[in-house]
Amino acid sequence: MLLLFELSGEHATMPVSELRGIMEAEKIESNEIYHNSRMAIFEAEEKVERIAKRVAMTHSINEVVGMGSKKEIEDAIKDIGMEGSFKIEVLNFDKKIDSKKLKNEMGEKISKATGCKVNVKNPDNLIKIYSYKKLYLTRELFKIDRYQFEKRKKKPFELPITLHPRLARAMVNIARIKKSSIVVDPFCGTGTILIEAGLIGASVLGIEAKKWIAHGCKNNMKHFGIDARIYNKDMRNVDLKADAIVTDFPYGRSSYVGEKIKKLYREAFKKFDEWLSHGYIMAGIANRQLIGTGKEFFDLIEIHPYRVHKSLTRFFCLFKK
Repeated sequence: MLLLFELSGEHATMPVSELRGIMEAEKIESNEIYHNSRMAIFEAEEKVERIAKRVAMTHSINEVVGMGSKKEIEDAIKDIGMEGSFKIEVLNFDKKIDSKKLKNEMGEKISKATGCKVNVKNPDNLIKIYSYKKLYLTRELFKIDRYQFEKRKKKPFELPITLHPRLARAMVNIARIKKSSIVVDPFCGTGTILIEAGLIGASVLGIEAKKWIAHGCKNNMKHFGIDARIYNKDMRNVDLKADAIVTDFPYGRSSYVGEKIKKLYREAFKKFDEWLSHGYIMAGIANRQLIGTGKEFFDLIEIHPYRVHKSLTRFFCLFKK
């Protein structure tokens, strides 16, 4: 099946990286055909629902019915094999077409070819035409509920510096987390990463040095029904085994008071090496210089610069052992 993923566009590289991670974690055989910052096309097995349940940085998943020139799209319509009503949307990414004109023309041709009627309020089929260098005629399979991540921003216990749940879910997916994985966040804070990993079925374990934050994290886990182990310890004094590590290193005023950041990173990555026999580490890192510390212990696979605000850019890095 040829699939077109309409990406969220909120980040240049993370959305397609997230898709690759999900497909590897879910053991979905796929072939990446093309991607840009707004769409990605994969040839993949028909296990689309698995992707839809996990993905965070995608708006919708669509089956490609035809692609190419306007004439090729018109030819594809003849074999669309659709029943029920339909609605057409045109997503004009390259601004090279008259969207309204194309929508009307294709609507008429689909009605003629299938006998189906247009229903803009409650259609049985959502037909979407994407324009970027060429045309892609698609049928929407899944619309991703991105509002779920906004709802999870509200937790019983919160801190001013907290990852957005959508970003945390993308990190979990990029780290190839499976349902059977043991996932550790050694700087777990309010537990946002643990919640997202737990909701896809992973076993989660968090470590937090500050007692009051660890207590708040436990309350958050209970609130979302996540069976998590939360340790109130310095992560450098914990021995454990993990399949993956997903974390956002502490930074700013909320970080370890008086700690030399380079020393913290080196000791943390050394501990990660002890915890993992093999697997991935997905980590938010304070600056480019500190990425090198991770490279002393692991293979660096990806770097995703993420602008938090004008004066702060984080680097979300995927390492592999």
